[in-house]
Amino acid sequence: MNAMPKNPRPLPPAAAGEAVLWQVGVLPWKITRKKGLRVLLITSRTRGRWIVPKGWPEEARAPFMSAALEAFEEAGVIGDIHPAPLTDYRSLKIDDDGMAHPCRVTLFAMQVRGTLTHWKEQDQRKRRWFGLAEAAERLDDAELAAFVERLASAPEQLTDRAGRLPAVPAAL
Repeated sequence: MNAMPKNPRPLPPAAAGEAVLWQVGVLPWKITRKKGLRVLLITSRTRGRWIVPKGWPEEARAPFMSAALEAFEEAGVIGDIHPAPLTDYRSLKIDDDGMAHPCRVTLFAMQVRGTLTHWKEQDQRKRRWFGLAEAAERLDDAELAAFVERLASAPEQLTDRAGRLPAVPAAL
């Protein structure tokens, strides 16, 4: 789903003027007994950079539901996603011709409840759980990396949302 669409969706009106394109993404997270708070990163299909699942919002879906679908397809995860954005960050979207387009990504928090053993893009990507500090070091997008690094000192931005999360329907 991350290929450049013929008519990519422009930014919502509130953010217009800053970037040309708009994507939605997920910061998948979980808490383990041994390692504490972990976030899931995936590799990009073409260059193998560490990124978060993201893609183009679908007009018929709420942005957070489009983001949940991207997490399902790209990372093989399901969980509880908060409908309010966690953050926004700027990115460059490289199209098939190598052209870079400014893009704004709206990121949603997803508490992962399950990880699939088989998923749509498993042959195209790697996925791996990281602590916040290591995830910040690995992320290719500097603005997103800075946000994840700040989460290390304020993880409640993710965990406080857990009690108020709507479950993502099994049939996205």
